[in-house]
Amino acid sequence: MYDTLARIEKQLAAIELGYLRKTYIATRPKFLERATAIDSISDFWSTVIDEAPAEIDQRIQPRDVPALNCLTGIDVERFEVLDAGRGEPRSIKLTLTFRSNEWLFDEKLEKKFYWRTSENGWSGLVSEPVKVHWKNRDLTDGLLDLTINLWQKELYFRSGGQKENAINATQEYATLVEKIRRTPQDAISFFALFGFRGHHISAEESEKSIMNGSRRSEGLNVESPPLPNTEIYPYGEEVAVALSEDLYPGATHYFTTAKERDAKVFDEELLSDSEEDNVVDGGRHEQPPKKKLKISPEPSTSTGPFSHAVA
Repeated sequence: MYDTLARIEKQLAAIELGYLRKTYIATRPKFLERATAIDSISDFWSTVIDEAPAEIDQRIQPRDVPALNCLTGIDVERFEVLDAGRGEPRSIKLTLTFRSNEWLFDEKLEKKFYWRTSENGWSGLVSEPVKVHWKNRDLTDGLLDLTINLWQKELYFRSGGQKENAINATQEYATLVEKIRRTPQDAISFFALFGFRGHHISAEESEKSIMNGSRRSEGLNVESPPLPNTEIYPYGEEVAVALSEDLYPGATHYFTTAKERDAKVFDEELLSDSEEDNVVDGGRHEQPPKKKLKISPEPSTSTGPFSHAVA
């Protein structure tokens, strides 16, 4: 019986991935058309970010907001999907575009997230760190640069054929681990997302694991192993999925919801002012304080490509 259930789960996952490939190919031109249409709306993406779901909103620090308010574009590309309908649709490339500002030299930041499978059957997103060129303050307080320093040292070690654990004896490793230890998790900048690496699984290891078959691909849940102690952004996969599966496709809904709410609040304030002007004999109307409410987007009917994490 269990073998039958595992087989069905695997088949369902394969159908879901096939649907995701076809959907991406069919909708990609429309998302590009949308990007052109909103170019003239200067506050589109800053408004959308302000309405972001909890997975993203709780990762944005107050110091991040001025830079994020300079966003002019967000794009999500499933870069491993081929026009012929093949390729891994869960791998994504995130692109943030900014207008000229006082925080970043970069007009565009791109980061790729690769869907990989480990030898023990765990599957998920991994990445490589991307450098951000700051004009003044480093919003990650040095975490991103330290991550890149360690990654470059690892690449140097690999090219020299040194053992993987040799990196643990380096100054770059010790400095980063100590910096992470002294940094409160709830104070990490959203921009540390560009330093997310996840589990260190190479493309070769992933391909071999898939070829050999894994417990996850047989329909059994495989618990995620602990992230390396050099990971500066443990929420990386969660945020990347929220951006690609929620914020990006639902951007128009988030924007129009915010604008409609703001217009309603404005009308209510005008009405309140008008009523106060009509009060006579020194009477006063006591009004409860108004609070800006965040309205969640309409729930999706799709189970999402990450609901069946099958290699």
